[in-house]
Amino acid sequence: MERFPVKVERFPVKSTGALTALTFIEFTLKYEGFKNTHINMSKNKRLKSADQNLATQSNKLIEATYRMSVPAKRVMLMLLGQIHPAQKDISKKIRIEALDYSKKTGIDPSQAYKDIQNGCMELMKTIITTRKSEDKTTEHCVVVSWMKYHDSEGWLEATFSTWITQYIHCLARIGYTTITIDEALRFKRFYTIRLYELLMQFKKTQERHIKIQSLRQIFQIDNTTYIRFADFRKWVLEPSVKEINEKTKWDLIWEPIKTGRKITSISFVFENT
Repeated sequence: MERFPVKVERFPVKSTGALTALTFIEFTLKYEGFKNTHINMSKNKRLKSADQNLATQSNKLIEATYRMSVPAKRVMLMLLGQIHPAQKDISKKIRIEALDYSKKTGIDPSQAYKDIQNGCMELMKTIITTRKSEDKTTEHCVVVSWMKYHDSEGWLEATFSTWITQYIHCLARIGYTTITIDEALRFKRFYTIRLYELLMQFKKTQERHIKIQSLRQIFQIDNTTYIRFADFRKWVLEPSVKEINEKTKWDLIWEPIKTGRKITSISFVFENT
């Protein structure tokens, strides 16, 4: 077997009193005829446990296009609550319990067992569509790639798909939004959850203007449904605003914005009560 000479370079270690703090270690392995390989051990810092009442997503995922059932969306948020925004490795199995789901949603435990199982299975099939304007591309992926349900124990474990990971971890350098899971899980309408996520993007300014066409696209409402603004207002907008006002700490008002004689956008203003 051919052997390669190895050179280990040592770096100074900073001392503080009687204790020695290892601030940085880097081993450089120099093989004859090979490019230098660097291993930076500072990447493996221990993170605090994720706050399971907070779900953090990149803004690309917040504004992605998809449609799913309310149970599937609830399961998605609970899975996200297990991930720390700065976490690097999210390949491990994540556990969701039916009793926890029942407690957060107020649903009977027997129904909760069905909801988490069916909801997670739906996440393996629902297509999430994201668009990148910078390079004019469109991506499609699913949320969950694998799941196992423990029938007699009422809990499941799942793993995120490879392609969704870019939107749910290592988010420090890109735009992201954190929402309160306990608030979002109270909603009984998919449109309400999605509107709540979109508003929380602007939690600091507490005001958001959004085009109706953009809302329709994000909610995945096709061009043959709720064509008139009166119908969109009756079946999508007003019920969602009402539910947010009734079930959260936010006081939300809205008004239509016209371009010429046509209503083209919605202005939302909200405050913490």
